[in-house]
Amino acid sequence: MDRPALREGSNMSEPMGNSGNSQLFTPAVRGDSPDAIPRLAELDGSTLAEQIGGLPTSRWPWGTPREVRIQLLASHPEPHCTFEIGVRARDGWHRLIGKAYATDHHYVYQVMERLRYAGLGPEDEFSTPRAIAYLPSLRLLLQEKVEGTSAKDIFKLGDDRPCRSAADRCGRWLGRFQTLAPTSGRTSGIARFLTSAERKCRLLSEADRAWMVRTEQLLERLKAAAPFLDPGLACAGHGDFCEHQIILTEGRTVVFDWDLHDIAHPARDVAKFIVSLERLAMNGLGSVRALDTAAEVFLGAYLGSGGHPEVPAALPFYKAVFWLKGRTTAIRTKAVGWREQAEIMFSESLRNIANGLP
Repeated sequence: MDRPALREGSNMSEPMGNSGNSQLFTPAVRGDSPDAIPRLAELDGSTLAEQIGGLPTSRWPWGTPREVRIQLLASHPEPHCTFEIGVRARDGWHRLIGKAYATDHHYVYQVMERLRYAGLGPEDEFSTPRAIAYLPSLRLLLQEKVEGTSAKDIFKLGDDRPCRSAADRCGRWLGRFQTLAPTSGRTSGIARFLTSAERKCRLLSEADRAWMVRTEQLLERLKAAAPFLDPGLACAGHGDFCEHQIILTEGRTVVFDWDLHDIAHPARDVAKFIVSLERLAMNGLGSVRALDTAAEVFLGAYLGSGGHPEVPAALPFYKAVFWLKGRTTAIRTKAVGWREQAEIMFSESLRNIANGLP
């Protein structure tokens, strides 16, 4: 019989759903060979306990695990699966987050370690989760479970003072990150974002030819703005920097999920965060503009914490491109409400790039 699941904020001495003998979830992935999927169905708590117990004491100083409990948190089509893992050792329970991949992702662990050495580790105010280990045979990344409040949970309520405080911390984190983090990984250049915009405009035109003239005009504006962006201006990038990747705790602002870490123009992550706030405001607070004050606080905190001074001039381009992202399936299948969603995306994209043209 399953025990009750361990809830956020509960003590690790409490039981956690799924006993150590339970199997992990195996994602079904279309188009992938069986060998590409982690052999998670063969992994039980005792197997994982053995792997954790074999780690060096610098990574796991609590001795051989006496029990391991595993709970699936999320499954994604990339594919990877995220788990909460409870490990009982000689001093009690320890809570970890495990991320299992279909292909080797050792580089994510390496990125987190480089950030720790750069001054963005778990002991720092502006930090990342503690990376425990990457287990190659399981393609499993183990990291600390950070107890705190998701920035998204603050912003979605729309209360002015908490939103300002959260936005300030998020902005200071990003400014600090871009100042300290070493560059590594692929480069996400301007051409990549133009290509993405072209794909979405083509999709809109194919869904309804009435969009054709408008999408061509938008693309012309984007292409006209692109040459004014400095192609040599680049820094370390998170790749998906937004409110649901950030946890606020007492004394720490923690950013997780480093799968998309890359090199990009500094305005890219700034724009991603602001557009994500605008979409959250639109969907949850009734107006795209409902979190504009928080966005302004975020940008000011970013610039005041080492953020690049050329970012504001580049924001219209990157915000315009980010507003075109998403809703692809809804548009392609012409799901209920797709036209209204597309109109908002297009209008916000056009508004941003129109405000940013030289």
